[in-house]
Amino acid sequence: MKKILFGIVVCAIALAGCGHDTFFDEPEPQVYTAENDPALEKIETNVGYYYGDKGVDLTRIEFAYRAAGQYCIFPKTEARTQQLAQLSQQEGYQIQQIGYYFLVTGDRDLITDNDYVSDRYFVGYYENEPEFLMIGPGITVSVPDPKTKDKILKAYRGKLTESTNSEQGHVTWNGDYLYRFDCSHKTSEQVMNLADKLYRRDDVTWAEASMYMPIHLH
Repeated sequence: MKKILFGIVVCAIALAGCGHDTFFDEPEPQVYTAENDPALEKIETNVGYYYGDKGVDLTRIEFAYRAAGQYCIFPKTEARTQQLAQLSQQEGYQIQQIGYYFLVTGDRDLITDNDYVSDRYFVGYYENEPEFLMIGPGITVSVPDPKTKDKILKAYRGKLTESTNSEQGHVTWNGDYLYRFDCSHKTSEQVMNLADKLYRRDDVTWAEASMYMPIHLH
């Protein structure tokens, strides 16, 4: 009996002496930063867009990292959409359809002339998981004069076409007119660069590339 009691006391002492490094505690989750996260890769040259009012609070939002080994394809034709949808069902392809675009994991050999491609730009962490923003092949502009729309289409003929969006010419709270243009460029960087050129026009209040951003409901 004494031996049993002694054993219980020894175990109790051993457990009491155990700190947070024992197998009874869950390991601390790995906390990454952009610099050491294997899910991210550095972009050779930062890309981004302008945000805010000219001369008041104009801000430059820039991205320095993107998802490693992933990108998004926005198909330009219905046939290409169907082809990617079929590939997403086959083994050997890591393709996921998300609304209007396809998330592709792997190299870029899958890209064709019928694709618009956006990188997945790193915007921060949510619950220790990296989050990304995608740029669609469209640009929205806010202009004081509706005649500016035709001036822009003329200046960028072959690069921009007027969208069929039903809210074209929508009047904002400050009296500006909103127009959306479809862009013929093939990459997200090209679209953001064009949006910046439009932003800097004297007859444009602001211009912004189409963005697909993470949304949290809690």
